[in-house]
Amino acid sequence: MKKIVLTGGGTAGHVTPNIALIPTLKKEGYDIHYIGSYNGIEKKLLEDMDIPYYGIFDTITEDSKERFEKELLYA
Repeated sequence: MKKIVLTGGGTAGHVTPNIALIPTLKKEGYDIHYIGSYNGIEKKLLEDMDIPYYGIFDTITEDSKERFEKELLYA
């Protein structure tokens, strides 16, 4: 299976083009994952898209780095 990671966040301007692509990518057989911010609008906009969402922090701390690494390892 083909895989793709989409990203963008903070504003809907970066997210809406990805949302437009998702149905076509699904039809083409892609396994889609999305990386965005924990608290950005993209998380809400993608809730009904049925794709894994990985939130990242706007500011990197030791705790956030560890959490992000764990999410990537177990994705």
